Amino acid sequence: MWRYLLLLLPLALLPFLLRGAPPEGEEGGGVRLYGVEFYLFPEEEGVEWRFQAEEMREEGGAFRILGGLKGERYVGGRLDLRLSAPEVVVDPGDNLRAPYAQVEILKGCYRLELSRPGLGEVLIRQEEGFLAPWVRIEAPNLRGEAWNFRSDFGLNRLEAERPSFEFPAGGAFGPCTVEGGEG
Repeated sequence: MWRYLLLLLPLALLPFLLRGAPPEGEEGGGVRLYGVEFYLFPEEEGVEWRFQAEEMREEGGAFRILGGLKGERYVGGRLDLRLSAPEVVVDPGDNLRAPYAQVEILKGCYRLELSRPGLGEVLIRQEEGFLAPWVRIEAPNLRGEAWNFRSDFGLNRLEAERPSFEFPAGGAFGPCTVEGGEG
């Protein structure tokens, strides 16, 4: 019987070992994980997000993913886009919030800079796409920026205020620089 208790003891202590000490001046609470790989499966059929980051914290029903954050979105098992941001909060509805983010969309070879420090946060809604106070877009046949940007994940339906874009023919801005991108 003691043998089973000795096996259960490390399992019972596991949540306490994973928590780590709270930073000075911050109260404990919630779970903290370090060196994480995090998978998110939103309600949309065949969509999966994969994240890697230095730390993940549970904060009142939401998860904050911090430090060296890299994310990828897969649709039907194929890589669709890459996301990097200083941090991302995943809310209970699986929507993502970030202070700003960089996105690479493989189809079309798009690079997006969504917001900048001090401009307001980016919202990535699973059913809708991107919402950002400002965007800069670069692709072989497109370059420019706009305000109050809203778009689906493939940039097929765009809404923006004060757009300033150039659309030269023939890839005048150069070849696709998005790894694995399709122009």
